[in-house]
Amino acid sequence: MCHPFLRRIPVLVFLFSALGLWALPVRADDILGDDINEEESHDYNGMPKLRLSLETGYSQWMYNPDNITSDYDGFLNSLESGWNTAAEVAWFPWPKGGIGANWIWFLSKAKGNNLLLDTTSGVHHNMSERASFVYYGPTFLSRLQFGRFGLIVAGFGGGLLYMNDTWTDNGKEAVVKATTYAAVANVGWDYSFYRLVSFGINGRALLSNLKEYTYNGRKVSIKQPDDPHYWANISLTRFELDAGIRFGL
Repeated sequence: MCHPFLRRIPVLVFLFSALGLWALPVRADDILGDDINEEESHDYNGMPKLRLSLETGYSQWMYNPDNITSDYDGFLNSLESGWNTAAEVAWFPWPKGGIGANWIWFLSKAKGNNLLLDTTSGVHHNMSERASFVYYGPTFLSRLQFGRFGLIVAGFGGGLLYMNDTWTDNGKEAVVKATTYAAVANVGWDYSFYRLVSFGINGRALLSNLKEYTYNGRKVSIKQPDDPHYWANISLTRFELDAGIRFGL
């Protein structure tokens, strides 16, 4: 699928800049906490050093291929909307900064009967599809007190994204598998209702593109167009809104 280069790049740059800046403190001493006063340092140093986050929520896959029928567009709209489950473990060796690792699983399903996928063949399709994506990667975190019981936590990282997409089309089965890289940026708000237990909401962007995969075990590489202003890829970018529980030690 071809996408205009000049239309896609500014969007990705904006997301990296806006969300990534939350995760990276303005100065290095902000991470180490060297610039905070004694009272504020006591507040941050009194926070848990370890943080375990478990959450789930809504995901929107930004696939949106061009030049498809309304039938197929409706089918893909169902497939692009799904749910994710995520876990993150983090260690805060500095008052405002930490490092950790996270795991994210996105799952969506779609089903449709008597679908017209193109305007030329006139063939109708009965289809069902299941898309599963698993992400593993390190993360760099920054936290900021927000009120007496509130905390803003932001992160930025990158890692591996595994794709397993299976579907049936008029009874014929197909499996697409791939491994690629992804960048993840997130910002969330935690509210502590007990010293070591908090409730939180979190917004996240996962940015990735796919250029190579296997189709029923056969390797497929997406050919790049000659025009330098275009690229060929399959977008795996997602936006997510989660809620969950956080445990501190």
